[in-house]
Amino acid sequence: MKGAAILIEASPGEVRGALIRNGAVWDVVHHRVSQPSLMGASYRGRVRRVDPGINGAFVDIGTGQDAFLRARDASIPGEQKARRARIAEMIHEGAQIDVQVVADGFAGKGPRVVRIAAAERGSGGPVPAVLVAPADPVSHILERFSNDRISVVVCSDASTQNQARTWCAAHWPELTDRIERDKLGLFEEQGVEDAIEAALARKVVLPGGAELVFDQAEALCVIDINSAGEVGKADRTPRDVNAKAMPEIARQLRLRNIAGAIVIDALKMGSGDDRNRVLVRLRETLKGDPGACHVLGMTNLGLIEVTRTRIGPTLAERMHAPMRDPQPSVEAVAVSALRAVIRTAAATPAGGYRLAVAPALADFLEGPLRPALDDAARHVGQLVIQREPDRALARFEVMLGSGQ
Repeated sequence: MKGAAILIEASPGEVRGALIRNGAVWDVVHHRVSQPSLMGASYRGRVRRVDPGINGAFVDIGTGQDAFLRARDASIPGEQKARRARIAEMIHEGAQIDVQVVADGFAGKGPRVVRIAAAERGSGGPVPAVLVAPADPVSHILERFSNDRISVVVCSDASTQNQARTWCAAHWPELTDRIERDKLGLFEEQGVEDAIEAALARKVVLPGGAELVFDQAEALCVIDINSAGEVGKADRTPRDVNAKAMPEIARQLRLRNIAGAIVIDALKMGSGDDRNRVLVRLRETLKGDPGACHVLGMTNLGLIEVTRTRIGPTLAERMHAPMRDPQPSVEAVAVSALRAVIRTAAATPAGGYRLAVAPALADFLEGPLRPALDDAARHVGQLVIQREPDRALARFEVMLGSGQ
């Protein structure tokens, strides 16, 4: 697939989007029915708590977890604010304010919001209240990737294709005639599934043999560049390996959605000119990232310091349960199982299908994901969930026939 492309695959319980640049996967977005994105939505909320210690406030916007408002984002739009504004000087507990979501919640934390101008709406209505509803998944995916030069949008089904055409007609007219339809399994055919699996690994091998090693802690990500025996021109190997690693680091940060403080342990370079070239290369490759990135410089130890704004859960948080030893999350396995049912039905028509799963997976499919399970059944006909106590969570199986 030449040039940049957007892939959108809809399946029961989930809509996924991927950004492809020159054959490489740069970004993946998951929209699950159990965890809808609130990005871009606006709310009239009430300040529940002001916390001077973290210079922020928690706002009830009616979505469950309170949203977080930083002091720097709490001023009324158009109003001049002090350089070191304190949250207690700007709002008070119980205040009614209008806010917009700029980052989804993660790890049990609520979304991050910024204050917006008061909407044209009477003050007598209920609070919290929705002012602008969140965009549908297809619109959100297209909006997220709209800064890239896209040559084609490929959708997995007619409904998704129609939604993409409607959004593009209003916001991206030149792309309207370049929206194509494929089928479910699009991510697997285009290598997105493999890219997701690779991005969950600790080590990435670069062409030529050099390696990147990612160590992710709660508040810091350390990326180690290893030459792994790669040999370059005399006295230029560290610079050349570091420079070659920068585009892949930029891709991995975006694909993995790593945010916060990031430290890159680069190969040691003696020349100040070499260090500057590597920093320039990194800044160039980070341009266009939806998470604001700042390359702060290089320390005397050769550590490159970077920050990236969090815009939602990391890829690992989306795909793994929160355990010391990463395991597939029940939700990720459930939506994958439903995709497998749809693919099997398309390849092998039958009067019915059985989905053999672990009890925990059956509980999730028949509970929180029941609407998606019913959606899959409407696509394939009769679909029976078969509980097998000895089956591992990730090892589901699709079988023909609906009989027990």
